[in-house]
Amino acid sequence: MAKVSASILACDQMRIGEQIVAAEKAGVDFLHVDIMDGVYVENLTFGPQTVRDIKRISNLPVSVHLELLHPERYLSMFSEVGADILTFQLDACNNPIHFLKEIKKTGMKAGVGIGPAYGVENLKYLLHYIDWLILMSVEPGYGGQTFEPSVYEKLNRTLELMEETGYRVPISVDGGVNDEIGRELVAAGADVLIAGSYIFKNDDFSGAIGRLKRL
Repeated sequence: MAKVSASILACDQMRIGEQIVAAEKAGVDFLHVDIMDGVYVENLTFGPQTVRDIKRISNLPVSVHLELLHPERYLSMFSEVGADILTFQLDACNNPIHFLKEIKKTGMKAGVGIGPAYGVENLKYLLHYIDWLILMSVEPGYGGQTFEPSVYEKLNRTLELMEETGYRVPISVDGGVNDEIGRELVAAGADVLIAGSYIFKNDDFSGAIGRLKRL
């Protein structure tokens, strides 16, 4: 059975608190918060105050995904507001092992994200520092993109690397996820389905989340 992380990027921003509460009641497992700087990607999204406010209204673990340059600069900001998981894009960080260690020191889980244009081979050197892995099936920065099927190959290779190294961490897939694609992802070894539009653009949150969780 898959776990589901609801990406609030797809929320109606005028109803974001209401929709987060509704998603939690519908059985979602995590809340996924994309932080974008307008540099690494063109888009601008949320900040630490959003995470602080979410923690005030929800008991769900908050997974913060830094889609920005120099992610190490933002460590204390998100630690102080109660983020549970902090993930950064591997290609945006010059010293990933050091940064993973620093994240863990705060008590947060440390995660790495890999974009659709990048391979997973470097994970063999990082897996024993990682608590959380996001394989992106769309380019970072925008909601509602078309799913990139190359993620299936990366899932297979990631599982091989985990078997080779003896380190198994949850594998999340982010981007273009719906129930049909989700079924294939779970069959290929994904542990967590990160979904935004499929949940928050649906009139029936409970039905959408339920379909994903039953995969």
